[in-house]
Parts: sequence; C-alpha cells; structure tokens
Amino acid sequence: MSLAGENVVLIADRAPLHSVREMPDGTKSFDELVRICPAVQPSQTFAERGVQGAVYTLGPVDTTEMEFSLAAHMILMFPDGISRGCEWTNGDEAGSLSVVAPHTVLFNPAKEYLFLRKRKSQAPCRMLLLTIPPAILNRANGGELPDSHLSQRIGLDDAIICQTLGALHQELESPGPNSASYIDSLVMLLLNRLVRCASNLAAPLVRPKFAKGGLAHWRLKQALQLLESDCAKAPLLSEIAQSINLHPTSFCRAFKQSTGVPPHRYLLVHRTNQAKKMMEDRNLTLTQIALECGFTSSSQFSAAFKRIVGVPPRAFRRAL
Repeated sequence: MSLAGENVVLIADRAPLHSVREMPDGTKSFDELVRICPAVQPSQTFAERGVQGAVYTLGPVDTTEMEFSLAAHMILMFPDGISRGCEWTNGDEAGSLSVVAPHTVLFNPAKEYLFLRKRKSQAPCRMLLLTIPPAILNRANGGELPDSHLSQRIGLDDAIICQTLGALHQELESPGPNSASYIDSLVMLLLNRLVRCASNLAAPLVRPKFAKGGLAHWRLKQALQLLESDCAKAPLLSEIAQSINLHPTSFCRAFKQSTGVPPHRYLLVHRTNQAKKMMEDRNLTLTQIALECGFTSSSQFSAAFKRIVGVPPRAFRRAL
C-alpha cells in the first residue's frame, strides 16, 4: 500500500505545517500530507472494505518525525510501545510522554493535523497505520452520521479497539487459515467500534495517555525496572511505591498518567511480550512458558494472552 497518492505531499525534512491553505479568494484548499523521516518502507500491507493498512518498523537509534494530514481518518498503534517516549502536537495542543505503553492507539480524523516525534529508543518500534475514508466509516455504521463529530484521540482508551488492532497486526505478520475472511471481520468490528469511541456519541473519555505530568523520569525508570526485573515474581505495589518515596495510591495514579495504563496492566503486557519471545523455542510447553512468565496457571495465561494479543497462545504459536 502506498499512502503517497498523487494528491499527497511527501516532504523529506522540514518543520511541521498545516495542510489547509487559504486561497486568495478566501476559499480553503486541502493538500494531503504524509511525512516519515527518516523514510521507511512498510513490511506488510493490506486493503479491505476500503480500509488500507501498513506495518512499519522504526529504527531504535533514530529520532523519527512523523507528520500527517489526510483526507481519510487515520489510526496508529504501537504494538511494542516506545521505550523512551515521544512528543506530539496538533497545532493547537502539544504533549509529551517519557514512555509510550505497548498497544497505545492514536486516532486522527480526516483533514486534521498530527505531528509526532519518536525519541531514540532501546529497541526497534513497530507501528500499525490504518487509513479509513469517511464514506466507508459512515456506510459501515448505517449511513451518514450528521450529528456525530469524530475527535482526535491521543491515546484511545478502548479495550475492544486495542484487541482488534492487536489481532489485525498479528494476522498481517503471521497470516493463518482463511486470513482474508478473518481480516474482513476484524475491519468490520473496528469500523463499528470506532464511531462509538471517537465521536460525540461516545461517553466522555478520561485523561489521554499522552497527558503531561505523572511520574518524574527517575521514578518512572525505577518503577519500570522493578516491574520488568523478574517476570516470575511480581513486586508489590507498596514495594515499588516505597522505593520511589510515594504512597501506593499516588504511585498508581501517576504511573497511569505517565504510561497510559495502570501498573498491573503494564506488567501483564510485559509478561505477554516475554511469552511471545519464549514461544519461538519449541522445546518449551505453553504451561512452562506460562509459569516462567509469572502466570499462576495455563488457563490464566491463555485468558490474559488472548485479551492482550487478540488470539489464544496456541494459535499464536502455530502461526510462528
């Protein structure tokens, strides 16, 4: 898939800009804009029900700048997170995050502007990018939606959308039987869910994942080290809070403000990512992997894995 159609402006390197220009006669002209610098090619692509998608891998040593303003709605998901965070602006507001949590989702409505700067990270960072023409979204939800206005979401906090995107990403990287039909079902679910979560039909959302504030950098770094140090043994919240001189309640609130997820959710995602790596070793059973990653049973592991990745661990391993 190429996002760079004939009406798209591709820019090698320049400062952020808005792509809506006022003409001499007072009318406005809209030029689509896509910029990823340094340039990177997608590793997987798809097109289904008018929705286009691509998976990119952003290098760890690079500071990557991304700039978007499209005639289509856009979704970004970072399956691995970004270990050292990023900054963003939409031209009116700006924010930054010292760590981007795994499976963070961003939604940018058609013709709105979004600029992201990914900081240098400790490991490569995958990014799933979807574009959805407004007419496709309206049609999927039963026609025009004159009373709904889709809003930019920097950190779309919806479990179903995260799970659907996670399953879609996994299917793109490791297609299974009836892949086209499965992708079609996932796209249909995503389209229907999106209007509920990103429009004024949705309930007011809590603070976005990229909100300012939260833990100081040294506190967040120490908390993450404790959470990730031993998958088989989870530290108590009180132990982590005490190590950074905070009350457990204050720690949980500040941790979620910094990462977009509570400590327990972050730990589950980390354990699941470790399990995915261990599944490459065919000598290990799923039960062994579950116990080594800190799950109390294979059933608990299976439920948590499916909730986060979108498919059961056995199906994930078969696709490797």
